[in-house]
Amino acid sequence: MPERIMPGLGLRAFYDPGQRNWGTSLSEDLRRLSALVQARAASRTTPLPTTGSTGQMLIVPATAGANANTLALWDQSPAGAAAWVYLTPQEGWQVWIADEARHVRFTAGAWVEVPRPGIVRIRTLTATSHTLEAVDLGSIIETTGSSAVTVTIPAEASVPFETGSLINVTQVGAGVATVAAAAGVSLNGVLGGSVALDGQWAGAALVKRGADAWIIQGALLAGAVA
Repeated sequence: MPERIMPGLGLRAFYDPGQRNWGTSLSEDLRRLSALVQARAASRTTPLPTTGSTGQMLIVPATAGANANTLALWDQSPAGAAAWVYLTPQEGWQVWIADEARHVRFTAGAWVEVPRPGIVRIRTLTATSHTLEAVDLGSIIETTGSSAVTVTIPAEASVPFETGSLINVTQVGAGVATVAAAAGVSLNGVLGGSVALDGQWAGAALVKRGADAWIIQGALLAGAVA
């Protein structure tokens, strides 16, 4: 029976008797299994040191030039010397981050914080425009500038938020915050609509209720979507 990739973690199995290098493959798979069952990384923001320590595991920062977002393990390389070994994450992998004391999940190409009951992440927006992305899910976006800012809801083909996704927007700064729907997206039944928040400290909740269909509820200017 020829070797094949098993579902789930992608481990190899069903080697032919005496198959060449099966020991190497098995060792690599056991390392993968050891790292991913109850996965725990020290950090996802600390730059990878040139030399690690035995058993050390980090997520390579998203801003790194090479191997960004991979799981890096300090272990023995195929040549037998100690080195960083990289595991490319798959959609849905979950890791405990020690220096943040929280779980993160690999979603849409990024490590996203796993929501905790009663805890809402606050994201500060200083730019004058922002298109919602996967990491915004379940968070409060605070606009803090003095200039007008637009938060855009992207089309499902661009960012596939699940139905029921919730994102909050709060205008903290003096700049008027407007929520706009991208082309093809319905906001409160208006295709490509937009609405401004009702001044500083006003807030609104965005909920996806269907394919390219969102509703906004809260302190809205004039209480309507145009």
